[in-house]
Amino acid sequence: MWEGVKLLMERLPAGHPEQPYLKKELHRYEAGWKGEQRLIAKMSEFHWSEPYELLWDVGLKLGNWKAQMDGLLVTERCVIIISSKNISGKIHFDAVTSEFYRFNNEGEKMVMEDPQVQLAKHIRFLKLWLKQRKISHPPIDGVVVFTPRHCEFISKPADKHICKTYQAVETIYTILEAHVISADSPKPSRLRKLIESNSYSYERPPLCEYYRIDPRELKTGVKCVACGKIAVERLFKVWECRECGHRDPNAHQQALQEYFALVSREIDNKEFRRFSGIESRYVVFRMLSDAGLVTEGAKRNRKYINEN
Repeated sequence: MWEGVKLLMERLPAGHPEQPYLKKELHRYEAGWKGEQRLIAKMSEFHWSEPYELLWDVGLKLGNWKAQMDGLLVTERCVIIISSKNISGKIHFDAVTSEFYRFNNEGEKMVMEDPQVQLAKHIRFLKLWLKQRKISHPPIDGVVVFTPRHCEFISKPADKHICKTYQAVETIYTILEAHVISADSPKPSRLRKLIESNSYSYERPPLCEYYRIDPRELKTGVKCVACGKIAVERLFKVWECRECGHRDPNAHQQALQEYFALVSREIDNKEFRRFSGIESRYVVFRMLSDAGLVTEGAKRNRKYINEN
């Protein structure tokens, strides 16, 4: 997601009113991604003598109910949902009001959604998902891991599994040791295959739609893959950057993928000419025809659809 936000910022004029907000969004997504990578690296220290499977970024569907789980540890004792949270500052779980909030470095209080609620939903989802498939399974538990380097628990429930990244492995050991292997527990490899064969990638709408930005406000043209400037012009069967001189015969392919990420998952000849700055409809026809896209309609009304 943060890479998409970066693309959007590069396509918007520097003085666009949404730039400050998008900058905060970029920082938030990038920090969250880095936190997840720290957690994944920490889990390399996890060693368990019994069979287990560790999956990351698990997406499943139950009818219209979609769940995206950061991590899933499958063992014969239990299944542990790992929920990664990039929330820094002074962390409070209020036992009296059931509110969750934090104070940032400036002392500002922010009430937020309690991550325990999302974890409970994911546990309920996975139980129903497995039940629908008539799969016997071990108990399903979960842990919330706060991944920022700078966070401090001021209050948290003693009976819940909530920890920081450096505590994650030991907390998971504690959860595992509280369970015993059931006679009808399936092999972890069987559950992994079932989950992987039914997984899906969560798809956000194109970012202009997501952030309610008019696509016509985006800068048009083809971006240089070397210097990142939208300063590429087409010569005979090759693109050349006016800024750095880099040549690339396929620079338009990146522009096409940017369009799908930012504007729409479908495009026609006229719209790609507007977005890329290519004047010839015949050149664009060849480019779109060679892009391996699903087509709809014929001749002048043909649309090209990105289903990846």
